[in-house]
Amino acid sequence: MSKDLTSKPLFGENFVEHDGYRYYIMKDHDMVNLSELIAYDAIIIEGTSAKLIEERVSNIRKNLNQAFFLIPVFVLKGNFSLPIYVEELIDGSIFSIDQVNLVTPIVHKIHLRNNEVTINTALSYEAQLISKTLTYMYSRELNQLNAQLHPNSGIGFTFPILSVNFEPKEEFRVLEILEIAEKEGVLISEFHDRTHLCSQCHTGFLAYRECCPKCGSANSESQDIIHHFVCGFVGPISDFQNEIDDQLNCPKCTRTLRHIGVDYDKPSVLHECFNCGHKFQDFNVRAKCVTCTFDNDVQQLIGREISNYTMSKKGEMAAINGFTSTSKDIEDIIGTVKLDTYRTMLKYEIERIRQTDGKSNICAIHIANSGQLYSKIGSDMQKSLLKDMVELVRRNIRSSDMITFYDSSTILLSMNDIPLKVGQNIISEICALIEKLLKTNFNDLEVDINYNIKRINFKLSNELQIQQVIKDFYPDV
Repeated sequence: MSKDLTSKPLFGENFVEHDGYRYYIMKDHDMVNLSELIAYDAIIIEGTSAKLIEERVSNIRKNLNQAFFLIPVFVLKGNFSLPIYVEELIDGSIFSIDQVNLVTPIVHKIHLRNNEVTINTALSYEAQLISKTLTYMYSRELNQLNAQLHPNSGIGFTFPILSVNFEPKEEFRVLEILEIAEKEGVLISEFHDRTHLCSQCHTGFLAYRECCPKCGSANSESQDIIHHFVCGFVGPISDFQNEIDDQLNCPKCTRTLRHIGVDYDKPSVLHECFNCGHKFQDFNVRAKCVTCTFDNDVQQLIGREISNYTMSKKGEMAAINGFTSTSKDIEDIIGTVKLDTYRTMLKYEIERIRQTDGKSNICAIHIANSGQLYSKIGSDMQKSLLKDMVELVRRNIRSSDMITFYDSSTILLSMNDIPLKVGQNIISEICALIEKLLKTNFNDLEVDINYNIKRINFKLSNELQIQQVIKDFYPDV
């Protein structure tokens, strides 16, 4: 679509049009139903304060409707600056509505990218937020997801497009979701910093205090310990001080201490608790949580690594094809094993074949239009359907054969000690039964089931053989 940046904007009561794009102008205290804004191509927020703009941008970006939270958002700037994390949630700023023609190319580019992504119903909240993050990064051509220090964050750091979905006291879940995304291979981490969180509520707003090891009070006084070289007397500096002048006199031999390092040194510090009178040399350092008031011993604090993240090629394809579930969502389906377990058992099977010249096979069943299917049925029905599919597969293979999920679109299974041709017949029949199951439950949906089966090769690694059997389903990953 060709854009003429010299054309003049057309203004309405609360909107402006330019080159075929319709912008909603959100003014101070507008009472607007956010769902109605999907009809617009972009939003321009006109606010009189940074706080109001932050609130409105956050409400858009944390919306669970992906078609809405991906909408381009611009700010009509006043004489105030926006926090950096808010700047990362908007697509630009203008200083006058007349400048709308300057952002039209940005809107056009974002809409083109938005049209490439697939919006699916995710199996879990974690998968939903990973999907949101990936699609937003893809639509804005953002390769990096970087941590930013933020005083109002529950963990001290914010990842704006992900953190916006949580209240500060729940923001520790951002780190859990990022760990899941890294495990799924859609994000790649690089160490950035480290923080410590409360052992009870997992927030990072902590007040550190040096406390008496006997009663736990922070009400204490510290003074140097003096060691007199000549007579060897050791005591607190108060024992050497006098009321007449500022000189130090040894209480044992009465000599005057003039030069540190020559007459005396200060080998340590003595602390005295005003609450219980206990004298001690080493404090107990405690961290009281401002959020839940729990008083943590510093050794109890939860250390968490803060990383920056890069979107992988797999993450880019997940944004385009749809990200519906994490391995955690599908690992607990009865009749399956975890993917890591499957990899290990495949490794053992390869070694067995090497020694016995056996004939075993690795198989994959793939739902090519899973995104379309899952977006229609919802997360509860999706998991129920996956369980039914596993039960169907399990009934048609031997109990010694293993089943796992590569993801929510692809099932991997083993068929050991049978010829390849027999395995092909079995897997073909299983796919026909799965198609029948899906058509029975969703007769208005065309089902696209594919499969692949390969004989296990003892000369190749387990991971390479998994990649070979699924490569036709994921050609770009």
